[in-house]
Amino acid sequence: RMRADRRRRPGIPPPERPPVKTIAVLPSRFAASRFPGKPLALIAGKPMIQRVWEAARSARGVDDVVVATDDERIRRAVSGFGGRVVMTDPGLNSGTDRVAAALDSLGEPFDVVLNLQGDEPAMHPETIAAVVELMAEDPTLPMGTAACAFASADELFNPNAVKVVTDDRKRALYFSRSPIPYLRNSKVFECDFRPWLEPDQLRHYKRHLGLYAFRAEALRAFTQLPPHPLERIEMLEQLRALAAGIAIGVAETPHISLGVDTPSEIPAVEALLRARGCL
Repeated sequence: RMRADRRRRPGIPPPERPPVKTIAVLPSRFAASRFPGKPLALIAGKPMIQRVWEAARSARGVDDVVVATDDERIRRAVSGFGGRVVMTDPGLNSGTDRVAAALDSLGEPFDVVLNLQGDEPAMHPETIAAVVELMAEDPTLPMGTAACAFASADELFNPNAVKVVTDDRKRALYFSRSPIPYLRNSKVFECDFRPWLEPDQLRHYKRHLGLYAFRAEALRAFTQLPPHPLERIEMLEQLRALAAGIAIGVAETPHISLGVDTPSEIPAVEALLRARGCL
């Protein structure tokens, strides 16, 4: 029996993918322990949450953007620049829980839900679009995120810069604050392997960026899971998903994003936005 020729005939376009309706939810709370009022801190004259909202609004493939908050001051600020706000319970444990609560409150059908933290004012719209595209390309993928290259070995050894290792299908194997994979030297075994890291080896390390995409059903399933011991050890929520067998696709991007945890980090974010020509 002759095998059917599965190759597409010249001139015949590939079948169109069904549209994927996507919403970006920006969880934002006022009472950050290290930086109270952080979402309203000015980044080159605009509130931080507005910078994040503008990036999400301009990203290709994002159909709607809402800010999920429990604070009236943030609600007023977002409404002031024309954003949409959903008020959520102040007792929620995490930003992901706030995203899920906002989705339920809206009561609208979305295929993909983006969790874009309100303290990521340097998230590039093309990175957001790459994660949306990742989810559109593989309808079986329950979660997606993004990663970029490390600029230096010193950056690699910063525990605030989370590392991710992927398999050959660009799906996450593990996330860690430690430098992974470990560079094993034949003579020395030390935690700090910077002296033996060759410049061309740095490209094998990936820096995780603070953006997640969920299928709506995967988001609800995730928020029903209890925190995992690995999650508690590393303080990385995404390890809960991996431990439960939830696959996370990783879109690679050339654009770094700098989150803000303390006021001292704002100048670096402004410098990055200025270098991109955004200011």
